[in-house]
Amino acid sequence: MFDTTPTDTPALSVSGLSLSYGGVKALEDVSVTVPEGRIIGLIGPNGSGKSSFINVISGAYQGPYEGEVRIGGREMRGIPANRRAKAGLGRIFQGIRLFDTLTIEQNILLGGHIHYGSGFAGSILRTPQARRELARQRERAYEIMALFGDRLLPRAGQQVLSLSYANRRRVEIARALMSAPELLLLDEPMAGMNPHETEELTDQLRALNDTRKISMLLVEHKMQVISELCDSTYVLSSGKIITHGPVARIQADERVVEAFLG
Repeated sequence: MFDTTPTDTPALSVSGLSLSYGGVKALEDVSVTVPEGRIIGLIGPNGSGKSSFINVISGAYQGPYEGEVRIGGREMRGIPANRRAKAGLGRIFQGIRLFDTLTIEQNILLGGHIHYGSGFAGSILRTPQARRELARQRERAYEIMALFGDRLLPRAGQQVLSLSYANRRRVEIARALMSAPELLLLDEPMAGMNPHETEELTDQLRALNDTRKISMLLVEHKMQVISELCDSTYVLSSGKIITHGPVARIQADERVVEAFLG
């Protein structure tokens, strides 16, 4: 299902990214690299530019900017979000975006829509090709649910609105995995979780990276999570990268302390 053949091309390469809204500089000369198969952190205080950065990378923002954004070596300028998904990009939003009245299985299946070949008419008419395709997609969806232990698989037929917050987050991640991403953008996936839920999802993301070698850019406020998951972390402050490296080193950096504490 997942291709884990290593290459020398970074999963994400951002160089010299600058972005202005009117006369306000949201990002200034930002460069970030996510090597293939690695988890890289991105932290910063509120208003530092993290959302602007993620929106440019994901294609949610299509306005002008300076610099380069490459996913798997391919320049992304002018490429909309749906085509970035086909290029191997998955995204988890800061706020949960699920269809509450659909089941877990139905929500997850929606994540594979970019790989459907039978088209809208084929799906409506339930042609043999469409039925075979749905069967393959359902098999993949159940394989992905199994990655989260017993949290999703036994509940596959339940409506999402009946789930705990942590399980709703897992559904979002599972839905993103249905697109077979090579790079996942995780925007504060642990926000709102208690310590036990945070620890469990941290373990599941680590296992996902270990076994599937999916590259991840993790935006997170919980430093324990960053410390446990990330090989290296970038610190964004006032639209600029002020330092990057192992968590232990950046936590001791006076510039980081000043950025977070003022």
